[in-house]
Amino acid sequence: MILLKLCIVFIFIVILIRFKTPLWGAVLAASLLAAFVFQMAPSVFCQRAVSTILGRSCIELLLITYGLILLQELMDERCMLTKAEEGITGLSSNPKLGSVVSPVVSGLLPSPAAVLMAGSMLQKRYKGMMPDEAMAFITTYFRHIPEALLPVYTNVILMCAVTGTPEWLFLLLMLPYTFFNILVPYFMYLSPVSIGSTSQKQKEQIGGLFRKIFYNLWPILLIILLILVFRLNTTLAVYITLLLFLIQQKFSKKELVHFFKISFNKNMMLMVITILLFTDILGTAGAPNALLEAYGNIPIPLFLIYGFIVFVGSIVSNFTAMVPAIFPLAASVAHAPISLVIYLASLGHLASQLCPTHICISLCAEQFHISINDIFRKTIPVTGIMLFISTGLYFIMQLFKL
Repeated sequence: MILLKLCIVFIFIVILIRFKTPLWGAVLAASLLAAFVFQMAPSVFCQRAVSTILGRSCIELLLITYGLILLQELMDERCMLTKAEEGITGLSSNPKLGSVVSPVVSGLLPSPAAVLMAGSMLQKRYKGMMPDEAMAFITTYFRHIPEALLPVYTNVILMCAVTGTPEWLFLLLMLPYTFFNILVPYFMYLSPVSIGSTSQKQKEQIGGLFRKIFYNLWPILLIILLILVFRLNTTLAVYITLLLFLIQQKFSKKELVHFFKISFNKNMMLMVITILLFTDILGTAGAPNALLEAYGNIPIPLFLIYGFIVFVGSIVSNFTAMVPAIFPLAASVAHAPISLVIYLASLGHLASQLCPTHICISLCAEQFHISINDIFRKTIPVTGIMLFISTGLYFIMQLFKL
């Protein structure tokens, strides 16, 4: 019975998203449906809603989300990622490496528009050296590499929040997946291609290039350093960095008022609140414990069941919708919760590159004047190999009892 109720709730989310309902609206409606199917009293639902909204986790996530959006807008105003990419490309005489660098660096900026910036860089340097569909795949696939592990992305922040996984540990354990996720497409599509030297000349010395890179990437690098090395709370890491950035860049009062205003993304804030509410409602209803009992007699390994749900669900709707729907339940019933969280995060990240409604893929296809199917034809073989690698990495983490 518990499986049927959960399926009803999850399918309801997918249906609403397919009908273009905002994610926060779909998750809020699913929370109400979950309270109904699990026979939760209205007074209990209202109590949990107030407790969630006023809780520390929700307030911290809202602060982190706003701080990162603000930092993104300010860095974009100074064209910092473009300058950093120029510096990194200048360090290498290998044009193939340069074709990877542009989208990866642009991926440090959590904005869909960043894919257009990366695509424009590739077109300027490699037009005529490789097919448009190959450039489009490289642009969109490598642009999303940082999205898998960096705690400047909402998905990573939410996954860590709803499963209780420390951000620094999540980042460390996602590094092997990220390494192979760069290596596999590189050797499949870039290594066999003959690319001549680019016409761009870099007159700066090595020291100048390193200064350009670190000067333009230091806010993101500092956030990661504070979280990973100093184990600092993500909220503190973001706002310490933001304060230092504002002091360094010396924006005018008029600019600050403008950016503080446009950085308040109502839909993003509502998404954070509703996802945490949905997670709390399922926990209060006792869904994790009931699900553990229900899975006791199923012969299929638990990680494969959850992996299938996350992978297919991320393609049908989107990965963000799977975070509140699956991750808390999976982490609560698994014998090795952190390794399962990493495994599901890997599968969700892979599936998001095959989602037909993924805005970055649509933007990239339009920019290169090709169909999204042309991009998917390049993506599917890489995804198939990465599924096996991700499963192997999961078993390795199991050996270390993570």
